[in-house]
Amino acid sequence: MKSRLFLICVVFIISITTVTGQVKIEAQLGGSNYLGLSVNTSYDISLFNSGNHYLVPTLGLGFMSPELYDPTCMLHTGLMYKYKKWGIGTEVSGFVNNPFWGNDSGNTFVDMIVYPNLNYTFNTRSNWYFKVSAGALIAYEKSNDDSANNSQLEFSGDVIPGIGISFGYTFDCINETNR
Repeated sequence: MKSRLFLICVVFIISITTVTGQVKIEAQLGGSNYLGLSVNTSYDISLFNSGNHYLVPTLGLGFMSPELYDPTCMLHTGLMYKYKKWGIGTEVSGFVNNPFWGNDSGNTFVDMIVYPNLNYTFNTRSNWYFKVSAGALIAYEKSNDDSANNSQLEFSGDVIPGIGISFGYTFDCINETNR
């Protein structure tokens, strides 16, 4: 369990250091985080010279509210296609028990949430932005097969509508009006 959290932290730190020139840092509430909060890093990869089409990978770490569920940590990742201010993509959050507080009785929350969504970004004149997304929350739980000594994720039967709100800052110097 602790080795998994260590691996998550290492991947997050490496992703931040490799994209420093074009990085965006944002705080996200909702979306694939459900009722949790994550701090994410993402960057725009321009697909064409026009500057209107982008591929946007995202990676982040977060936590769930300890009052609502067993204290859980999350690894947040996503991939989005963005055209001007509109985006379509999928986010995934994986949940594990928090090693710093809580009990070791196991995760009573789902193990993974997939969030296909549409989103719109509101840019300010400075590099700050606000993003709203809407989509479906699809939950998966891990099932263990003790006889075969393996586990797999199974659809838990929960598909509910969801929204996500992000607030962030873009560190690149490009400030186009159509972005």
